[in-house]
Amino acid sequence: MERYHKQFLSQLSGTDKILHTIVKQQGPILLPSTDSPFRHLIRIIVGQQLNTKVATTIYKRVENHVGIGYLPADILETKDEDFRALGLSKSKITYIKAVADAAGFEEKNFEDLEKLSDEDVLKQLIAIHGIGKWSAQMFLMFQLKRPDVFAPGDFGLRKSISILYGYNIEEKEQFWGEIALDWCPYRTLASLHLWKYLDEK
Repeated sequence: MERYHKQFLSQLSGTDKILHTIVKQQGPILLPSTDSPFRHLIRIIVGQQLNTKVATTIYKRVENHVGIGYLPADILETKDEDFRALGLSKSKITYIKAVADAAGFEEKNFEDLEKLSDEDVLKQLIAIHGIGKWSAQMFLMFQLKRPDVFAPGDFGLRKSISILYGYNIEEKEQFWGEIALDWCPYRTLASLHLWKYLDEK
């Protein structure tokens, strides 16, 4: 994403002075390295509705149990009670096994995701039980590193925008999506800076 930083700053200089100041102060944001598409989706599911620290702890337990570099078969062959002992809820166990099943033998079914359009990736992932639109959008941002993705349902983004621009945080998702159109084609970058701003607050 850092390669788009200058273009985004240039765009904001004429359209959004508020975010321009934030982005200029923060500088380029480097996205962390990720695992395979399959394992990244498992990590997203494990972290759903948990704070970062707790999510990381539970995922490490899962990874230690099934092995680093685990494959779909490792998830499918692990007993539900073992996952429960690691801290996963019954629903999340169902979800990660659905992802493992959808991934196919040695993740073959996910090999071409990076070749698909954003919309086609969303459609394919949301069809998997347990993967909602937010999870699929996070996958696009952090796994595939697509530059123009926005998640209007993300509470952190809504809160950050409401603080910076004075909007009512209770506005519907459509409202936040329309706000984000001003940041096209760099809505992922805008999101990263908005999250960072909120963290620093």
